Amino acid sequence: MIIAVDIGTTNVKALAFSQEGNCLASFERLNQTYSEQAGWSEQDPETVFQNVLEALRELFLWTQKNLVLTPKCIVFSSAMHGLVVLDAEGKALTPFLLWSDTRAADTALALRQSGGVGQALYERTGVPIHPMSPLVKLIWLKKNRPELCQIAAKYVGIKDYVWFRLTGKYEADISCASATGLMNLREMVWDTQALKQAGISTTQLPELRSPTHSAMPLLGMLPVEIPLVIGASDGALANLGSGATGPGQAALTIGTSAAIRRMSECPFLDPEMRTFCYRLDETRFIIGGASNNGTNALEWLRTSVFQSTLSAEAFANQAITVPPGAEGLQFLPFLHGERAPIWDATARASFSGLTSQHTQAHFVRAVMEGVLLNVKAIALVLEESSPIEDLYISGGFSRNKLWVSMLTDIFLQKIHLDLESADASARGAFLMGKDWSEAHLLKSEDQ
Repeated sequence: MIIAVDIGTTNVKALAFSQEGNCLASFERLNQTYSEQAGWSEQDPETVFQNVLEALRELFLWTQKNLVLTPKCIVFSSAMHGLVVLDAEGKALTPFLLWSDTRAADTALALRQSGGVGQALYERTGVPIHPMSPLVKLIWLKKNRPELCQIAAKYVGIKDYVWFRLTGKYEADISCASATGLMNLREMVWDTQALKQAGISTTQLPELRSPTHSAMPLLGMLPVEIPLVIGASDGALANLGSGATGPGQAALTIGTSAAIRRMSECPFLDPEMRTFCYRLDETRFIIGGASNNGTNALEWLRTSVFQSTLSAEAFANQAITVPPGAEGLQFLPFLHGERAPIWDATARASFSGLTSQHTQAHFVRAVMEGVLLNVKAIALVLEESSPIEDLYISGGFSRNKLWVSMLTDIFLQKIHLDLESADASARGAFLMGKDWSEAHLLKSEDQ
């Protein structure tokens, strides 16, 4: 058995997989997000860490009750672009700043307009200039919280923080590190120019490691002493887990946010900085674009606008009564600013074409179509280099038949949907853990 731990924005999941890839059990804990000011998006890193421990403890308890064999390893997946500042003792000096935190919007805009500096950084790191980027967050902190930066010892992501708490080691995998805007994409080292812009040194960042790097947990940290595999980013692992790894294949995930990605053995950088290029591992790259606006847009319409008592699924299914195009009602889905393809944190949402004939169902359909059409716009950028023929979909939206049907109509490509499997990122972590386990076994046999 192999355990995958997925540290997501909404929750932490611990899933047990058989060697054949069947999900045997899944336990999760909710991550609470706070927004004290407009554009701020924070979580408590200690709470996220405790959620990891609680989900794992519940899973281990399940294994004992069901007489399941001890897992071979625990592999980690996590969301990207987060930042936590630590002191010399490893204690958090700041909340965990999420990818959705846009307080550094002005900083990002200035860097994009800085006479080619932003473009050069993108070409070195593969990360578009945007307030999501830890690089941009660091520049903002240096300007607005200089007293904090003077006592900061380490700057880490959320998986780096969890890994440090579990192992006592400051280490980061090259997959998550490649999404920080601080790592040289080709050389797989912390980038000197990016660090100069951020005003930090390599000693303030974790040591870079392969996604298959392993370590043992500190004594007594977990109920079972078991190897930990550092893993990769949730986006890269979603491609691996969904099977979208070959030419002409792309993985599309729509959960709270949305993203479409393809895998390549070579890096690809868009001349207009419309897409990102991150690493899965030492030999594979993930090229794509992410949107801030996914099912969260429909949830906003349900709870904040109409204050509906319908379930999320029932609310969405109202759209089936409305023809495609919502009879002229259109929705631009930039409720939370936007990443790909425009990378503008100040972008705003709007409805257009509204008449007195439009009903709640029309609004529902317009929002769903707006989200999907925005993802299609990102896909069209990816197809400028080579066509997408097969689309592998996952995320919360994939469990709604209407969402999937609308997606099929908009993309007009072959859709692959596996309703029986666990989420794609966790499955990708399982596959990475399986590779590690097999390599570890061969190494033991050779010795």
